[in-house]
Amino acid sequence: MVRCIKKFLLLFCLISSIKLLADPTPNRVIIIGTKHNGNEKITHKKLLRLLQKIKPDIILLEVDSTVISNCSIRKVWGTKTAEFLGIWKNPLEYKAARKYAELNKDVCIAPLDIFIPNRKSYIDYQLKMERSHTIALEQLANQGRYSPSDSIIYHHYHAINTAFINALEKDLIAINRESLSDTARYLVALETNEIRKITNSYAALEPFQSWYNYNSDFWFFRNNGMCERIYRELLANSDRTIVILTGLLHKYFLTDYLKNPALTKLCEIIPLSKALEH
Repeated sequence: MVRCIKKFLLLFCLISSIKLLADPTPNRVIIIGTKHNGNEKITHKKLLRLLQKIKPDIILLEVDSTVISNCSIRKVWGTKTAEFLGIWKNPLEYKAARKYAELNKDVCIAPLDIFIPNRKSYIDYQLKMERSHTIALEQLANQGRYSPSDSIIYHHYHAINTAFINALEKDLIAINRESLSDTARYLVALETNEIRKITNSYAALEPFQSWYNYNSDFWFFRNNGMCERIYRELLANSDRTIVILTGLLHKYFLTDYLKNPALTKLCEIIPLSKALEH
């Protein structure tokens, strides 16, 4: 009789465990879009205050696995001194997550981004090309060298892009409103399709064609890589509060991915404004 009871209890526990594995409690996911270099209203200290209110169990940071291991940011001697002196300019998300981890030892910091060789050189090159490309596009417009249809498209894009850049001067709460994510989605669609066509159609823009085509394709490859990393964290966790810190232009893509009905049992997306209500 005793053996039967023990077998029954063991079977009950096994069935319960399987059920818990089959139907995990969804993780609570908050995506915070940022402006990497910040401004007067967007600083690492203000982002830290948001993290302290949300109290995440896991923070996915827009860096790769060479920067983070075993749930911690790798320590580099002299980092804070170099930041203070302006020698090393780390993104505000990096500094906010690092400080939060110092104050909350149980938090897990995990990499969000794919590996990019020579990341700093890559970023510097991208910024240089983006500035030059923007100037070249505007010069053609000022010289009246676009076809009538391309002129309409360019000026429409320029207006949307200018409004988006200006909106980034607001605070973290404001730039994380859904309306700005909608603008980012539309802006990237314009760049991927219409501005790409314009770049490939004019001889004056030939120096940018290879770069722009590759960069447009790589953007989606990189975003998909981020989604894969998020999926791994969702599978590995249950009933956790996960904060994703990323550049604002990535936010719409990651949000759209997490809204996939197939992920309903793994996560619940919570807007930043709602996450701060508690």
